Amino acid sequence: MNLNSHIAFALAVGLALFHNIPLAVLVGIGAALPDLDREYIFTRRKIFAKYQLHRALFHNVFIGLAVMYFNFYLGLGMFLHFGLDLLTSPTDRGIELFFPLGRLVKTFKLHYDGKVSREKGIMWYLEDPSTLVNRTADPGLREIESMPWIRVYGPFKNSRLVDWTIFYGSFIFIQLYEINNLLSWWENFLYTAFMKYLLIDVGIVIFYALGELWRRRLQFRQVSRRTKSAILGGMILGLVLILIQGATLYSPMTLNSRFLELGLLSLILGLVLATLHVRLRFKEIVM
Repeated sequence: MNLNSHIAFALAVGLALFHNIPLAVLVGIGAALPDLDREYIFTRRKIFAKYQLHRALFHNVFIGLAVMYFNFYLGLGMFLHFGLDLLTSPTDRGIELFFPLGRLVKTFKLHYDGKVSREKGIMWYLEDPSTLVNRTADPGLREIESMPWIRVYGPFKNSRLVDWTIFYGSFIFIQLYEINNLLSWWENFLYTAFMKYLLIDVGIVIFYALGELWRRRLQFRQVSRRTKSAILGGMILGLVLILIQGATLYSPMTLNSRFLELGLLSLILGLVLATLHVRLRFKEIVM
């Protein structure tokens, strides 16, 4: 989904859940963070295409849980972002929910045309639809080699009907939700977003504005090294601003150590038993 849809949806959910503008704005800021993994100025370099980091590096449950521990509201915004991107098509690349652990398994059982692979060991079930992806996705999202289907896709295309419905619907919900004191709400919202969280918001705006300028207008043109350096420097400045104020938002969740220990132990034992069960029943291990 588009960044504006992510932020508007997160703001609407934050207001509905917490009835508090500063907390809702934090949820909205959290929803803007996952797309920091877009390579932007590096999209034409093969090493970035090889590792497929966009919608993976900051679009997975592990980074989401880490941010949620750091600050619950930022983490909630990230998970709301994940939820919307789970609905997007292979062209948009969905999200790689279990990065980087999912990449430990590199083989798959079925090619996209239905042919059965002769690979052994632990396998994913299907090959990723690379032909479709390479014909329709942005340059930085295309695959340079066959990969297993480890991303989660949905039926909807970025910036089409559902995407804009989420944006407009969220915006309208906020207006109706605050209809009795709408002017006061906007004053408080603008103060909170652009004064209380000035550095992080300005950093986000700089990073994405320059990144989108490169992606939409400049990446296929002959631009000077000075121009590239200026864009890269501006994006680095944006990241620095995000990190400077982001560090002040540290408010760790209280965790129950016994609950975590039991959960981890149960997960490990469950994985071991499931592996034995599947191996004995099917003579192979497919995810």
